[in-house]
Amino acid sequence: MAHASDSKGKRTSKSNKLVVAAIDFGTTYSGYAFSFANEFKDDPTKVYAQTKWVAGSGALMSLKTPTILLLNKDKTFNAFGYEAENAYTELAEDGEHEDYYYFRRFKMMLYNSTGLKRNIEIEDGNGHKMKALTVFGIAIKYLKGHLMDNLRNKIHGIIEEDIRWVLTVPAIWNDGSKQFMREAAEMAGIKRENLVIALEPEAASLFCMHLPVDKMSMEGSMSDSMRVSPFSKGTKYMVVDVGGGTVDITLHEVIESDKLKELDSANGGAWGGTRVDAAYENFLKKITGDKAFKRFQKEAAEDLIDLYREFETKKRNVVAGKTGRETIKIPVRLAEIYENESGKTIKTRISEIKEFKDKVSWMGDKVRLDMEIVKSWYDESCKNTVEHIKKIFKHKKSAGVNTILLVGGFSESPMLQEALKTNFKDKRVIIPEDAGLVVLKGAVIFGHNPITIVSRVAKCSYGVRVYRDFKPGEHPENKKVQVGRRVKCKDVFACHVKKGQELVVGEAQSKQRYTPLEADQMTLVFDVYTSTEEHPQYVTDVDCTYVGQLEVEVPDLSGGKDRGVWVKLIFGGTEVIVEGEDEKTKKVTKASFDFLQ
Repeated sequence: MAHASDSKGKRTSKSNKLVVAAIDFGTTYSGYAFSFANEFKDDPTKVYAQTKWVAGSGALMSLKTPTILLLNKDKTFNAFGYEAENAYTELAEDGEHEDYYYFRRFKMMLYNSTGLKRNIEIEDGNGHKMKALTVFGIAIKYLKGHLMDNLRNKIHGIIEEDIRWVLTVPAIWNDGSKQFMREAAEMAGIKRENLVIALEPEAASLFCMHLPVDKMSMEGSMSDSMRVSPFSKGTKYMVVDVGGGTVDITLHEVIESDKLKELDSANGGAWGGTRVDAAYENFLKKITGDKAFKRFQKEAAEDLIDLYREFETKKRNVVAGKTGRETIKIPVRLAEIYENESGKTIKTRISEIKEFKDKVSWMGDKVRLDMEIVKSWYDESCKNTVEHIKKIFKHKKSAGVNTILLVGGFSESPMLQEALKTNFKDKRVIIPEDAGLVVLKGAVIFGHNPITIVSRVAKCSYGVRVYRDFKPGEHPENKKVQVGRRVKCKDVFACHVKKGQELVVGEAQSKQRYTPLEADQMTLVFDVYTSTEEHPQYVTDVDCTYVGQLEVEVPDLSGGKDRGVWVKLIFGGTEVIVEGEDEKTKKVTKASFDFLQ
């Protein structure tokens, strides 16, 4: 059907499966959600999520579980999430933890990773190395299994073939990182044909489009034109998806009910909630020094987990307007290690640091410090996010954008919310209920109906390597080659898609005709490249990356060199396919790219 509704106004799931299940594999936290095709038509927001992950004694309960993986000495699965933290704590208390593999917050290795290799390794907290694809695969397999157990409690006899799986990824990731996650999911037992990749800001948009207005917190001075529904036809808005690792920003326009268009390619940076954790860690290191803190990390693994858990609870409740002092619990072991290393007390050390004198006190297992110091830990994340949004609003493509949709786990931070409300008073800032689950639930909706995203903006240029007639003065001499009787320029980037170009989902981009170099050629081989430049010239330029090859058979030699092959790129979803068609036989050859080296 062309539209997302049937004749009665109800939506229909485009998935041919009974269930759509989404896995949100995050930097700090991970989780899953699912919904049933028969319920989707009545209420797309009726999505079931596992929302009661409990840590240790139950003092900390969250909507997702930490992205932490514990493997046994032989690299087999032991535990994931809070259970991994608890198991590792027990091992550490018995002094048996060092031979185990303990991976924490490892997703960020995929951010902005050019030249990502399939066999790349990552290192755990104990210095053990493992193939990253295996680590990601084991983690996804756990979440998949946990979801299946939950589903079987609701539907007797359900099997994996009844499910369409959705995996979320940041929109600012490159093609290699997206492919890496797809292959990790396949390693976890999810079949390629049953898997859809969803971009996180798009998923958030889709869920919020279906939310009633009373489920959103709206702030800002609104003109009459802004008081209409934030998702009515023609509305343009900005999605700011702030997770633990990345800030993912996209501009969307509502084309019609349930249909979105991307106005500019996704952009952002590594300014998520973990930057607050890093600032807190740097505060402690400034007092204890790197050497003592590293020894604490190595010798007191159970206390280190307590330190992180305590801060995770504390940082959620820091409010911009709060004054006075804040108290944070600190394991006594850290002070003991420092005093053992340095021969002086923590109290003496703090008095020596000019910026902390009379502002910080450390007694036993508690640190009391001025709120201004605590608030400063949010500076990197909040200031970078605000400055980047300001830059975007200066672009032509953001004209008419009056609304900011704030989602993602870290979007629930009062400090970040206040930073946006203060700096963008002329905009409407919308924060949906349970903003940390919006991406996950939206990914489920995307799995039911992926065609809601009608167009995206190319993040890079795509093209093929070709030979062109050599033009002295225009082409460099080192590209000059003799091909038969003609002088050619090699390695020319024949552009099919230009960076910044609008890509209509499912439609071919820039269909171009190519002919063989030699009259007796039986096949044409096309080397496909991407470039971060808008107007790349040669595939050997530093900004170009080889991504794959398309081989098209042209067995009929009767046309000599004038035998044509039509090449086109199709952006069917979040990934790209290249097609070649022999103009005589009409035979079509398809190739998907390999972005992993």
